Amino acid sequence: MKIIPVLDILNQTVVRGIAGQRETYQPIQSGLTHSSQPLDIAQALQDEFGFSEFYVADLDAILQQRLNLQLYQCLLEAGFTFLLDCGLHFAADSQPLSKMKGITIVAGLETLESPQELKQLVQNWGAASTVFSLDLKQGKPVRNSSSDNPYAAIDDPLEIAELSLQQGVNQMILLDLANVGTGQGTGTEALCRRLRSHHPDLRLITGGGIHSRDDLQAQAEQGADAVLVASALHDGRLGRDAVLSLS
Repeated sequence: MKIIPVLDILNQTVVRGIAGQRETYQPIQSGLTHSSQPLDIAQALQDEFGFSEFYVADLDAILQQRLNLQLYQCLLEAGFTFLLDCGLHFAADSQPLSKMKGITIVAGLETLESPQELKQLVQNWGAASTVFSLDLKQGKPVRNSSSDNPYAAIDDPLEIAELSLQQGVNQMILLDLANVGTGQGTGTEALCRRLRSHHPDLRLITGGGIHSRDDLQAQAEQGADAVLVASALHDGRLGRDAVLSLS
């Protein structure tokens, strides 16, 4: 199972995400470095654990449509690759990223305008470089509420997943924002099991609320191929030995 460290970016700084309450997010306090700058955090995580691939949630872009293009380029030039959620509404919004090699684009349910835009993203980027993020909060879908968005009429996360798979994706993130940073598990275990049983070839990425090595092991047993982890890497709950034994 692959462990993917998370960089939540707000005001061009890495912040600690807790329960999706973004207005309260503060710069991360890491035991690996005194800095909260993205490149410093990425380098510290690589030095300690050997990570070179990250998940970047650009909250500046998600909340204010302000892409941190220079930051992305700096991470790529330093040799890092990453899954990037930058709040895409339309497939065309990803055009400024098209020449940046090393980015896998994340299409988040929270901001995506429609399944048709997801299909267009897959056509533009290829299935290997496109991930659909099934965004939840307390088990309920978090969706763009545009009146003509078919996603807005669906309350069942599994149904949303199935509709998204019909658009050509073969990678999916299951993320319940209410569990992020809480250390109480992902809250998506049942959904992960059902998707794994129905789609054995689907690459499933889970995360949010990871507290310990046992949590990581539990995600693997539910069928996750990869797990997003943030706080536990910085505060010592997940040490180098635990990470290397699983990844």
